[in-house]
Amino acid sequence: MKKTSSFDFVQLRGAIASGSVEIAPTVAMAMEKPIDFPSVDLALVPGDRVAIAVHDSLPQASLVVQSLIDWLFNHPALSDLRLSVVLANGQETLAEQITSWLSTEHPESTQGDEPQCRVMCHDPDDPHSLEYIAASDQAEAIYLHRELVEADFVIPVYRWLETHDPRSHDPYMVLPTFGDRATLNRYAKAWLRHSDAGARSSMGIAESGWLAGIQFAIGALANQEGQIAMLVSGTPVGVDRACQEVLGTSPQAEKTSAEKGFDLVVVELVDESGAPNWRQIAGAACSAERWLSPAGRIVVIASKLSVVPPGIGALASDDPDEEIQQVLLDSQLEDAFSAAVLRGIQSRRSIYVQSQVDPEILESLGFASIRNPSELDRLMHNASRVGVMEY
Repeated sequence: MKKTSSFDFVQLRGAIASGSVEIAPTVAMAMEKPIDFPSVDLALVPGDRVAIAVHDSLPQASLVVQSLIDWLFNHPALSDLRLSVVLANGQETLAEQITSWLSTEHPESTQGDEPQCRVMCHDPDDPHSLEYIAASDQAEAIYLHRELVEADFVIPVYRWLETHDPRSHDPYMVLPTFGDRATLNRYAKAWLRHSDAGARSSMGIAESGWLAGIQFAIGALANQEGQIAMLVSGTPVGVDRACQEVLGTSPQAEKTSAEKGFDLVVVELVDESGAPNWRQIAGAACSAERWLSPAGRIVVIASKLSVVPPGIGALASDDPDEEIQQVLLDSQLEDAFSAAVLRGIQSRRSIYVQSQVDPEILESLGFASIRNPSELDRLMHNASRVGVMEY
């Protein structure tokens, strides 16, 4: 966007890094030169079961997974590995892409009763795919996807997001994303409460990742085009710290960290590797809200968003905010957690959405609709301080 003299226009800091990488050689480097960890081939022996856990935040996920499989299958020191690619719930399209690629590039790996490589999506409601891993401080059972528990080595891969983001997680990454429904719901409630009890619950989840034997992780930083700017690998805690340092020490972060009180924050979704979803909308709104003045408003630009899942549809209810949030968090509706997060923000802020969703539907859900760029321009010119950011 061009700066105009009619209002104060500031580029805000988000979890965005500069630069870009070529995926295959960068993945190879991540596997061979991790932080505080040996080259991954030294941690494996022939015949090991390896699970690749892919968080739904990861940009260019198909290319990253393909490069990981190529590296593991083609490494001269490794043989007879059994691979499982475990994707987050609802990633069926990505599963089809990877499976199709495997049938072309590694057809032998998909054959037989026990194929060398399997691709699956996590289902938090399928007890047969879950295995007990630990108990919370309140003695509540925590279950994790069975493939991740039984693997000899797990490779979590994710996009690093700031801690206030509802899609963020502990450094081990596998929980709550690959947990059972009850664990997912406990995490969601704890995140919304921001209470001491919630903090303890989150700590229990982090310790469970350690108990699951997660020793290694790969974190990605996205750039302004929604592609991968950097991959960081190594111990889970080391990867988390390194990603924070890369973003926290940038000149842009230092320049804008003290600037608050914007009348309008416009945040654009940049990850174009898949269709935009409401988890991204909720994360973008949370990232924008912390920059606002008490009466500030949020605009989320998600030009390709076209679907309203059942959880988001529940926002049409006229029930009090706390009641509808509780109903959502106790349900199994798709995107219920995202809806609960957005309902909380709606109770404090006006949220505008630019998308392909019918404006009347958006308005029934409590959002204001931006129908064309001229409406956005008018909003910006009517605000004295405008912040823009990528998410």
